[in-house]
Amino acid sequence: MLEPRIGSLLVQYYETFLLDQDIEKFRRHVSARYTEGTLARLVESGTMQARRAAVLSLGLFGGFENNATLARALSDEDATVRSLADHALWTIWLRADTPENNATLERVRDLIAHRLLDQAVELATRLVERAPGFAEAYNQRAIAHYFWGQFEESAADCCRVLQLNPYHFGALSGLAKCQLRLGRRQEALENYRRALELQPHSEGLRKVVAALEAEGK
Repeated sequence: MLEPRIGSLLVQYYETFLLDQDIEKFRRHVSARYTEGTLARLVESGTMQARRAAVLSLGLFGGFENNATLARALSDEDATVRSLADHALWTIWLRADTPENNATLERVRDLIAHRLLDQAVELATRLVERAPGFAEAYNQRAIAHYFWGQFEESAADCCRVLQLNPYHFGALSGLAKCQLRLGRRQEALENYRRALELQPHSEGLRKVVAALEAEGK
């Protein structure tokens, strides 16, 4: 475990934030005093409050290189750490490319939210052509395909996401949903199990896995 003094100031910043809810002040203080490397180490070996503060901080300004560390935090014994890690991962995934491409991705998400699915697929396709390593662009296109009833296309995009980001529990669950729609129940069960390995405390995933296992008996 890291020396307590390393995380003590971070905990002070976090506890002040809990009182005043000034997230920008928290961000400024932490980013001025802590490197992402130190925060990542605190996620895995700090006290409970230090882990909470470190995960929150990485979600605010951490890069994609913290993906694996935050994914492991989904197994933390503390529910707040797990919840913060879930949010931090999504935040990092959504800003994992250039500002221009991130803005395009937000437009894709807005089109999906308004069920303008053909436009969402078209824009997401242009985005993945421009940024083929941007995993979340494929994931959002997978979501659009799924809502459009194009399950083969959605599953293919989910597979591409997982090649780029094996910790993407959303893509794993999305792939499993597509496989269920396509009648590939055993493959779906295997991917739900993989998702549960990443999120072992998820009651929703546990119930889905148990139901599919019961159907197979």
